Amino acid sequence: MLKRLFGALVAAAALCPAAHAAPADKLRADLADLVARHQIPCAEVMIARHGRLLTHIRLGEADIDAHTLLPADAIFRFYSMSKPITSVAILMLAEEGRLRLDDPVARWLPAFGQMRVYAGGGADDMRTVPANRPITIEDLLLHRGGLTYPFMGAGPVQRYYRSHGVQRDTPVGRQPGDAPPAQDLAQLVERLGAAPLLHQPGEKWDYSYSTTVLGAVVEKASGQSLDAFLRQRIFAPLEMKDTGFVITPAQLPRFVALTTATAQGLATSETAAASEYRDPARLRDGGGALAGTTRDYLHFAEMLANGGSWHGRRLLNARSVAAMFTPRLPTGGSGLEDTRFGYGLAIGDAHTAAIGGLPVGAGSWSGSGNSYFFADRRRGLAVVFMTSELTPGPFAARETATRQLVDRGVESLLAP
Repeated sequence: MLKRLFGALVAAAALCPAAHAAPADKLRADLADLVARHQIPCAEVMIARHGRLLTHIRLGEADIDAHTLLPADAIFRFYSMSKPITSVAILMLAEEGRLRLDDPVARWLPAFGQMRVYAGGGADDMRTVPANRPITIEDLLLHRGGLTYPFMGAGPVQRYYRSHGVQRDTPVGRQPGDAPPAQDLAQLVERLGAAPLLHQPGEKWDYSYSTTVLGAVVEKASGQSLDAFLRQRIFAPLEMKDTGFVITPAQLPRFVALTTATAQGLATSETAAASEYRDPARLRDGGGALAGTTRDYLHFAEMLANGGSWHGRRLLNARSVAAMFTPRLPTGGSGLEDTRFGYGLAIGDAHTAAIGGLPVGAGSWSGSGNSYFFADRRRGLAVVFMTSELTPGPFAARETATRQLVDRGVESLLAP
């Protein structure tokens, strides 16, 4: 215990002006306390405003079994924080006239040409009806197409996903007895096209493989692999030097092990060396399979906070960024998850601000590893928090508590 606490404190670092020292020290102490109490294995936070880094906190362990300290430029699993990146890729192609947001997805992916909707029965004897209209690219940006994830419930459609391998190979949400997962993006798209929809397209928000499918659309519309498009059009101009789908041998010493919250404390669920991210042939899932550094993601968040440009390099026009930040439908969650949703982003409003969540107008998303970011265009603010912890069922509230702690720290830092 003392060794872990000492390691956490030794690794702590803050880069901030003297005027912000006290709030930054409080945030660093609060995060160190979470590490010491085994609530999270490590933490890295970067907060920037108008292109100026206000605070950088780094503490904890990259591997709780080997007790290795979190290194500089540690590489984390972005998981679903990949989604805003792929959403930006789609909007870039829309700006160039290479696709339209009202395009039927089937224009690009024929597997989505004859979708059917769950209408009753069990996973093995379900009744379906034809979709009343095609799923569009905009539906996928908004998670309202009727797709789902196998871990988003135990209903007949989710059970169908599990029994038919409508998922990729990842420790997130996998259960014993699941059918073999899809081996590549094309196979997963085919399986999603054959699966029943939860509801009619456009009916409501449901968290899903929608952005994974958008990655396949990027490939078709651009004529490039998803890797190549993201690397050339987003990662290179934003200097996201360590971001990608595969961890190379050179990157491995900086790649953080994955932990899971359990009743007995944190447990390692995936070592760095044995991670799925080490497989060069792994499925390129633009909805949940990127990894990179906190600094990499900060550059992306700064681009959004700055209306589409970063250090003079424009990725999106201001109109496209405004479309991302326009709230269009409710997610229907509870607590901090009760937000409005734009194109690939949860959008803060008076309700979220009042309960200690997203600031009004800020755009955000989180990842399964208990990581989180937001971009606030009004204040030119970009915030990224990274750790590496799965929080199943009984421990899900840990994500909310961690996020609120970071949000409070940000507001204290900016207070007059």
